[in-house]
Amino acid sequence: MQASLGDSLSFGLDDGSSFHPVSVDLAEYSDIVPDPVTVHFVGYRPDGTVLTDDITTAGIFNGIAPVFTNFSFDPAFSGLVRVEIPTIAWSLDNLTLRRSVPEPGTGALLLVGAVLVALGSSKRSCQ
Repeated sequence: MQASLGDSLSFGLDDGSSFHPVSVDLAEYSDIVPDPVTVHFVGYRPDGTVLTDDITTAGIFNGIAPVFTNFSFDPAFSGLVRVEIPTIAWSLDNLTLRRSVPEPGTGALLLVGAVLVALGSSKRSCQ
């Protein structure tokens, strides 16, 4: 995917759940614009928090076209429901996302613990 003047990209999961961007392959726009460019990623969390992660392309050109380089996102750039890329003059491929797994609440942990204790007690009384 390439972004030229006036283009932008916005994405999220269809079900609205949160995710963590893991990595992306980026390159310059073309042999016409071979210089490194900073791609500005803007992430939105469900609570309205806005995060950013800026990645600068490597500026590698093989004589015919820019060369894609794999970049990892900052681990703090996570728990997002939407990401926008408002900048131009980049090429993007192989975007990797990981779904967020909600952490169990205290109540859920207490319930699991109580079930395990009950199961352990019933096994001892059966023996």
